[in-house]
Amino acid sequence: MKKSKLTLWQLALPLLLSALTRPPAQAQSATAWQPHPVDSLPASVRVVRFQGQLASGRTVSAWCARVRLRDRRLEVKCVAAQQGKGLTRTSALAREHQALVAINGGYFTFRADTAQGGRTSVSLLASGGQLLAPDLPVNRKLANGQTARCYPTRGALGLRRRRADVAWAAAYSGQWREYPAPHPFSDTVGQPKPAPGRPWPMQEVMGGGPVLVQNGRKRITDRDELFGQIAGPHPRTAVGYTARRELLLLVVDGRQAHSQGVTFDELAELMLSLGAAEAVNLDGGGSSALVVRGRVVNSPSDKTGERPVASALVVRLRP
Repeated sequence: MKKSKLTLWQLALPLLLSALTRPPAQAQSATAWQPHPVDSLPASVRVVRFQGQLASGRTVSAWCARVRLRDRRLEVKCVAAQQGKGLTRTSALAREHQALVAINGGYFTFRADTAQGGRTSVSLLASGGQLLAPDLPVNRKLANGQTARCYPTRGALGLRRRRADVAWAAAYSGQWREYPAPHPFSDTVGQPKPAPGRPWPMQEVMGGGPVLVQNGRKRITDRDELFGQIAGPHPRTAVGYTARRELLLLVVDGRQAHSQGVTFDELAELMLSLGAAEAVNLDGGGSSALVVRGRVVNSPSDKTGERPVASALVVRLRP
């Protein structure tokens, strides 16, 4: 009998260990991404889709374009609408720049800031090594009721020589620089201008925030980047990259019956399910749009349809 019991235990042990180490349902979402074939795309550009329920119970629809940065036929550019002084739909920017794929970029104002040379982007933006728009300081109310001028270092995607990076960055001095951690915010003193960071030798820079994933782990720095007020479920845009040098361009629909949107935490989980090494959030809400071969594949949430934006990230064939 003793021998029989031991044999049964040996048989049951692998099943028990499997049950104990099985990841939660949300972590299995990587298997739920389905290929979405698109005609006339290079093999180095693939589109996948996720339609399903998250652990929160919300149903979401998400699209991701996966781009192999090693493909020398391709180039990735950060582009500004109307020379940086206007707003244009992502699909129109895609057509203008003959993009295979395009995704909306960083934050912006609907009214051009005359104090900043009429620029509409309020997020860091650079292309070809040239600064197109610096990130702007913001006002925040402190614990004592006073308003302070704050200078956050916010998340940004950088690209150079077919390699991508995500960093906390700022260009308050006129040249974009990276920081090892976000500039901390205090309810008592606010966020004074940060000390100069390290040079960040990126040719293309798309600012947004907050950072979602760092070194293959979830790290959401919305408080210090001053984005805590928009952390709830919304339509989202995020970009990142994998350890295999694959660029990830992700949109999640929201505010609609078929897709209720995601939180920053859920957005980070989706990026991890795609294999992201690092990732950053960009402008979302009605701005979220992914254009593939001239067509918006997701469903923008504004009642008027696709929203004009200040910038976009485009993937195109090299001239």
